[in-house]
Amino acid sequence: MGFLRIGIITLISFVFLTSCFDYEDVEFRGVQNVGLEGRSEGNITLRIDMKVNNPNNYNIKIKKSALDVYVNGSKVGRTKMKNNIVLKKNYQEVYPLYLSLSEKELKSSALSAIGSFLKGSMKVRIKGDIKAKVYGVGKKFPIDIEEPVNFRSIF
Repeated sequence: MGFLRIGIITLISFVFLTSCFDYEDVEFRGVQNVGLEGRSEGNITLRIDMKVNNPNNYNIKIKKSALDVYVNGSKVGRTKMKNNIVLKKNYQEVYPLYLSLSEKELKSSALSAIGSFLKGSMKVRIKGDIKAKVYGVGKKFPIDIEEPVNFRSIF
């Protein structure tokens, strides 16, 4: 009986806390820049500068999330965000997103697309769910970005 009481109190508290703040959708306003930050230990760090508007009256914490990476339409593998991001309340800003990609997987994918490889640029797509938290309450948001990236400098 004690566990049931604790469960009901927790559920009521959760509903009360989540109804205390209004949420407006965060607005993704595009990619400003996609580039390479460097490479080390067999990994390449990709930086994506995303313009985001947070119309809410509170900061939103974006947690490190796992995302799928595609090069020229072929899945390369999964990557993890290297950084947490805090979207400032009532503010629009460009936020850098750092992703670590396996150099081996990236090269094998690049070799399968010889034409793009010789040109030195490829289309990179990042897709998955980003985890966000507000006042300890978590939610997942889908992300799907595709941009051309110049890889000539790393191979």
